[in-house]
Amino acid sequence: MRNEAAGAAVFDEPSISLAPTPRDKWLACRMAMEEYGHHLKFNRLANELGLEDARDRPPLSVFDYQVESWTGYVMTKAIVDLAEVVLMEDLCDCSYVPLRELCRSLMPEERFHVGFGAARARRLAADPGAREEVRSAAHRLIAMTLPFFGRSDSRNNETFRRWGIKRLTNDEARAEFVRRTRALLCDDLGLDYPEVATRWPATTS
Repeated sequence: MRNEAAGAAVFDEPSISLAPTPRDKWLACRMAMEEYGHHLKFNRLANELGLEDARDRPPLSVFDYQVESWTGYVMTKAIVDLAEVVLMEDLCDCSYVPLRELCRSLMPEERFHVGFGAARARRLAADPGAREEVRSAAHRLIAMTLPFFGRSDSRNNETFRRWGIKRLTNDEARAEFVRRTRALLCDDLGLDYPEVATRWPATTS
C-alpha cells in the first residue's frame, strides 16, 4: 500500500506540470487521485488487520526514479504500473476475501493506467525525435522494477502461497512482467529489450 502513495507522489504529481496539453494534465491528475485512493483503501484494510503502518518503512528503490519529462512519466505508467497489475492479478484470486474483493475492485483503474502508458508510448515511439528517450526510459525503468517483485528465495512468499494469498513465486511474477514488457517494447514499439535476469537472489524474510 505504501507503493501506491509513493508512486502518486514521485510519478503522478510531478507529471502534471510536465503534461503537454490540458487533457494530459487532467489525466495525470486523475491517475494521481486514483493512486492515492488505492493507498487509502489498502491502508484501511491493513488497519483492520492491525498491521504495522507501511509508511514507517522506506519505499522501494523503483521510486527513486526521477520523472523529468512527459516521456519519462508515460513510461512509468507503461512499465511500473504493469508490475503492479501483475502482482494485483495474483491477489485477485487470493484466499482472504476482503483483499481479493479490494484488488478486483481496483483492477480496472490499474489497467487504465497501464493502457494509458502503452498508448502514449506508441505515439511517442512513432516520433523519431522521441524514440531514443522512450528506449532509454524503458530500459532504465525495467531494470529498476525487477527488484519490485521480491527475492527469489523469499520465505514470506512461500508462506503466502501456502496460505493461498498468492499463487505465483516472486520469480514467476517477475518472469511474467518481463514477458509483458518485452511484448510492449519489441512487438509494439519496435525497440530492443535490455539484458535482464528473472531471478533476484539473496536471503530475505
